[in-house]
Amino acid sequence: FPTAFEFNERLLLTILDHLYSCRFGTFLYNCESARDQHEVRKKTVSLWSLVNSKSDTYLNPFYTPESGRVLYPVASMRHLELWVTYYIRWNPRIRHQQQSPVEQRYKELLALRDEYLKKLEELQRSDSS
Repeated sequence: FPTAFEFNERLLLTILDHLYSCRFGTFLYNCESARDQHEVRKKTVSLWSLVNSKSDTYLNPFYTPESGRVLYPVASMRHLELWVTYYIRWNPRIRHQQQSPVEQRYKELLALRDEYLKKLEELQRSDSS
């Protein structure tokens, strides 16, 4: 479902990498009351502060919001796949691109569109004055 989720695989990788990294207190203890009791918020930094500071890198450029759509994944063993990006990313024999050419081109086109929209806005302002 490449268009169904607002965030990309990079967000999942970041969360999994920092689950046991000890850099953030986000996943300490089993419940919110234990985190409050041990004052985790005062003593540690939240992983979400890192995610929010780089939010554009975690957005899925192919996301299309659709309300009321139910996703039905195929749960057959024949369709089970290894998450290569996570489990085999450190294998030097497998070269995996960080960003697909299609995703990169899409981001370039979005940036170009934004640039043209700004120019159009400026021209409309200068024309009206």
